[in-house]
Amino acid sequence: MVVLRDQRYPVDGGILSFDFIRPDGEGLFPLVVFLHGGGWISGDKTMYREEAVWMASKGFACACIEYRLAPLYPFPVPVADCQAFVRFARQTSPALAVDPARIYAMGNSAGGHLALMLGMCPESFGDTIDGDCRVNAVVAVCPITDMSNPDLSADNLSLQFLEQFMDCPFTGNEARWRKASPSSYVNLAQGRYLLVHGDSDDIVPVSQSRDLASHLESCGHHVRYVELPGESHSFSYGAWMTIRETAFEFLNA
Repeated sequence: MVVLRDQRYPVDGGILSFDFIRPDGEGLFPLVVFLHGGGWISGDKTMYREEAVWMASKGFACACIEYRLAPLYPFPVPVADCQAFVRFARQTSPALAVDPARIYAMGNSAGGHLALMLGMCPESFGDTIDGDCRVNAVVAVCPITDMSNPDLSADNLSLQFLEQFMDCPFTGNEARWRKASPSSYVNLAQGRYLLVHGDSDDIVPVSQSRDLASHLESCGHHVRYVELPGESHSFSYGAWMTIRETAFEFLNA
């Protein structure tokens, strides 16, 4: 197994880092881009290291990437950073030994939101517009999908995260919040989608994934929805093992 830590990739106005893990050999390997959760205001790339090692043992190249965090870097910067990495991975795919036609994104919570934006949103939010910055498949675990949905404001913690990420309240800025919502781009989505959510999620309402899965399916997109009974926003060990295996099967199909 090849393990390269603290590699660098360019973003608008700077350089960010990523950890890269892939099987031995020449490739070309499918690439999973892991996007950590933390409400867009916390967390780091090490949070998916164990999953990356496991997925690499199954034949995938894996990148655990850094993206800039709110409130210092609100929307659209975190989205633009993730798009920049996908663009970078495609442009440097021979050196990374990855297949540019099989680049996938996986994340949970805020990371799930970012993963969905990489598949669904056709707009490049960074200064650089050259190069394809969309992924071919998405695994989104308990993601925020519709920021205009009033269900999100029922939990004060969710609202605090959202307002720091958006750098403004919803009222008076509705168009900006819709622009940050994956659900706004259902008709423009590309690739395949796996959505996983616990039915007892205490942070992000399960309706966020239910509704998006329904809308994607009605528009003819390839989508699979998995709902885990009794699971909250923080999954039990057994539930996460189910998510891990389900994600592998989905991406490996």
